[in-house]
Amino acid sequence: MEDGGSSMTATIDRKAARFLYLVQTESCLPPDQRKNESFGNGSLDFHVLVLSYKKTCDDHSLSHVEYVFDASTTWTTGRNLLFTLAMKRNITYLYYIFMDDDATAKDIRTNALAWRAFEGFLQSMEPAVMALDLPGQDYSEKVLQIHKNRGCFIKELEYVTGLWYDAMVNAFHSKAIKYLLPYTSAFDQQTWWASQMALIVRTEILFRGQLLLHRYIRVTGYQHRPYPRNLNFPPDMYSRFTQGLDAHFVPGCVAKCAQIMIDRWMKFSNANGWSSSTLCLPPPPPHDPVEPCRYQCHLV
Repeated sequence: MEDGGSSMTATIDRKAARFLYLVQTESCLPPDQRKNESFGNGSLDFHVLVLSYKKTCDDHSLSHVEYVFDASTTWTTGRNLLFTLAMKRNITYLYYIFMDDDATAKDIRTNALAWRAFEGFLQSMEPAVMALDLPGQDYSEKVLQIHKNRGCFIKELEYVTGLWYDAMVNAFHSKAIKYLLPYTSAFDQQTWWASQMALIVRTEILFRGQLLLHRYIRVTGYQHRPYPRNLNFPPDMYSRFTQGLDAHFVPGCVAKCAQIMIDRWMKFSNANGWSSSTLCLPPPPPHDPVEPCRYQCHLV
């Protein structure tokens, strides 16, 4: 999305930081997100870039929080605007973390806020992509059960290798984000869910085995605003998602291997992906190199 119609309303203190949180909200960050244990403490290791889509925010008391205003965006194009602005910064962050404004990260074992624990996990493991589960979805526990049912269970850890992931909180490594974003907005008039589905497809094809889900740090306190949503995707949606994913798009990937992955996705996409052998891959080791197609030709 072009950002020519947006307006900047504050200038961030550009000290070094490892994490950039990218948030969409109606005006200013909600009070819960301004708490010190969330994003109110500017002395910590993060910056925040906020897209306001209803009213400009006039509160500039947090120097590490920057606002941009654009009333013309959808959820998808809003995230794309934030992505464009993030890539123009003079800082390369370790992680770019897209989140909805009502997301709250908590450790379900203690009910404590877990943003700093989330950041600590990212630093200690450095996956290509990490996402947080929502209560009731429990993708990480489904993966663990698949491990046990298929006999590929190795060791019970705090995290698993994932495939499906919700859009509420997504962290992208600086070496992965340029391959995965921007989001596709081609289906926004029909459903805003399609852009995340396209991202899931792209993640599986390019960074198979490099997506982690934490079993205990979850997203809570979320709400659903009105927006176009349905799961009746057009018949050609998956093939349109995979157009252009070839050796030219993915430097370093062997063309045959990339095509195998596209073909495999097309075969299991109608079964929601739970048959994928990706779900039997052990999690990558800490600080595993973040490279497209690193595990693509294994267990295909």
